[in-house]
Amino acid sequence: MARFPLSVLAACTRRPLRSIRIVFGLACVVVLALLWRDLIATQASTEAAERERIRVEAMVHARAAAGSIQATIDSFNFVLRSAREAILTGPKSLDVLGRIVTASMTQDIVIQLFHVSEDGFLSYSSLGRAPMTFLGDRAYFRLLAGATEDKLVISDVVLGRLSNKWSIQFARGVRSADGAFKGVVALAVSPDAWVAKLKSFEVGSSDLFAVLGADGAYLMRTLYGGGHYGKYVPPDRPFLQHPEQREGDYVTSGALDGVNRQFSWVRLPSGLIVVMGIGLEEALAPVKALNQRSLLRALLLSSLLVLASAALVIALGRYEKVVEASQEREAHYRSVFDNMAEGIMIVDDHEKISGINRAFTAITGYGLDEVVGRSPALLSPSVPGARNLGAIIGRHPAGSWEDDFDGLRWNGETYTGHATLSVVRGTDGRMANRIVLLADVTERRRKDEEIWRQANFDILTGLPNRALMMDRLERMISHARRHPSMVVVLFVDLDRFKPVNDNFGHDTGDLLLCEVARRLEALFRDEDTVARMGGDEFVVLMPRNADKAAVEATAVKIVESLSRPFQIGDQALEISCSVGIARFPDDGDTAAVLLHKADVAMYRAKEMGRATWST
Repeated sequence: MARFPLSVLAACTRRPLRSIRIVFGLACVVVLALLWRDLIATQASTEAAERERIRVEAMVHARAAAGSIQATIDSFNFVLRSAREAILTGPKSLDVLGRIVTASMTQDIVIQLFHVSEDGFLSYSSLGRAPMTFLGDRAYFRLLAGATEDKLVISDVVLGRLSNKWSIQFARGVRSADGAFKGVVALAVSPDAWVAKLKSFEVGSSDLFAVLGADGAYLMRTLYGGGHYGKYVPPDRPFLQHPEQREGDYVTSGALDGVNRQFSWVRLPSGLIVVMGIGLEEALAPVKALNQRSLLRALLLSSLLVLASAALVIALGRYEKVVEASQEREAHYRSVFDNMAEGIMIVDDHEKISGINRAFTAITGYGLDEVVGRSPALLSPSVPGARNLGAIIGRHPAGSWEDDFDGLRWNGETYTGHATLSVVRGTDGRMANRIVLLADVTERRRKDEEIWRQANFDILTGLPNRALMMDRLERMISHARRHPSMVVVLFVDLDRFKPVNDNFGHDTGDLLLCEVARRLEALFRDEDTVARMGGDEFVVLMPRNADKAAVEATAVKIVESLSRPFQIGDQALEISCSVGIARFPDDGDTAAVLLHKADVAMYRAKEMGRATWST
């Protein structure tokens, strides 16, 4: 037994390559086992984290929808309380309130406001006079007629006998001062229109949003239209099993479509239940696709590792093939060099081009014979102010650097390029050459510019928006502090603009706003700023030293210009404006204070009769 280690050592000494191959093979197996164990654990953790994110997202959407629905219910409740007081006051008061409700509340959601008298017959409807209709058999009427407490009752979805539309009835009992039952006042709300406005809380195409009664009856649902009216969710749902809970989560498959969803629900004070379901297959698709790609990469890596191990083991017994293997690696590196998506240019220590790859030719149009020994300056136009690539490389003789440059192709076409410069040093530490990576970023820079404009300019009028206006105002104030001067803020609000939208439509109103912007721009210098705050409000910034009379004269020009008729298509439209004036440093020393002072002055002008200005 004592001789066994000696015999193993003797075998290793006699055949060292075999021993190395065995050890290397075992090490490869261990590495692969650890790699796959970590990969599987990471994928499981990633999917679990994504499921938790989906659960949190579903709860966030459910809470947001619940808040929106509760706010709407509160507004309905306020209307019903007001209507109840109007009923006790007299029919004229109820009729006035009905007109107010019809005019102010979203008409496609609220179908009608109506009153059912104590005998069960319809006595008033905001839809107008109606034939005698008996509603005393409605569940909410019977419930409120026998109720001893004042409460809001929300019905299941019913078909209106007067409107002939599916609706949810929000009802309150009406009682006189002595407690006598005087009927029921109710709002008929369209579930289809309401749920259409709540679809924004969905995330994907397979997501589901629903509002249920306390007993699990469907009141609203985004999928499958109105086919859910009169139906109930299965009784095993947690919000039915645990009525004391206010919110919760669960995962289950849909009874109608079989889609597995992550559900979150919130119980409202009224007893209604808001449910948000996110389709797990759709939501987890990106993570599962990523995991699938990771598995493929791991399989490829494992295959490469096995192949590399086998190649190395064979190479240990075939030393004579080292040179051939070296040549194959060199060809591989050359292939990588030639097939990279970015253009590569090698510049020697004399700032002459010594090598390029295929992508360089695709970007610039120049072949190897056309650029070798020439300066990189030929890749940029020779015009004043151009960002010349050759000059840029000359300014950075050492170290790394990257920036954009103005490019010129072989055919004379210009483009925006991006260059990344790296230095390659020899064994003695001196610079051997420089590697320049080139890319055509024309489209990317155009999109960057477009994104910047969308963030800083009003899409409708093309004027600077509030964010850019505030930035310029702060810069003007900063400059005025360093070089004592004045900044004038003119706050312009259009008069009689709302009737234009009401009478001619928002498209005409938008065209009018564009014409207003053009007139304002024509009144001021390039160094001034004309901005749109939003709606029919504009702001003008003037970095100039002007006395009070000159500023007021400018305000008069604005009023006179915007008071002239506007020709919008076939319509001659007349509006006016009110202008508020504030000046730095007299009226404030910050952008926010100046804007507020100008806004207050504008409202002062409106109180003076509009079509005027005020300080």
